[in-house]
Amino acid sequence: MKFSTLLKTIVTTGLISSCVSLQSVSLTQIPQKRSHPVKAETSKFIIFFLSFDNDYVDKLNEDLKDQCRGGKVQGILTKDEVTNYFLGFVMKRSVSANGYCNKA
Repeated sequence: MKFSTLLKTIVTTGLISSCVSLQSVSLTQIPQKRSHPVKAETSKFIIFFLSFDNDYVDKLNEDLKDQCRGGKVQGILTKDEVTNYFLGFVMKRSVSANGYCNKA
């Protein structure tokens, strides 16, 4: 195999590979009554490390409230993950929340 072909293969592999990392995890106190689970997830693509807002995360709160009308969401587990594509020049930031809806 020629050196130039090997170099092209290595560069191409590096450009199309991706890496996922977990940035943070948080958990509130889990309630004793857990009959109605709720889940919400949102994400945003970021190019060249430039993100001008975090408004996409606000959707998460609204989604949980919509699934628990007239109740209270408790025992929330949140995860913040980052997936890097193309040597980190393109990233996908994902935030998910799982919890339980308890009606009063």
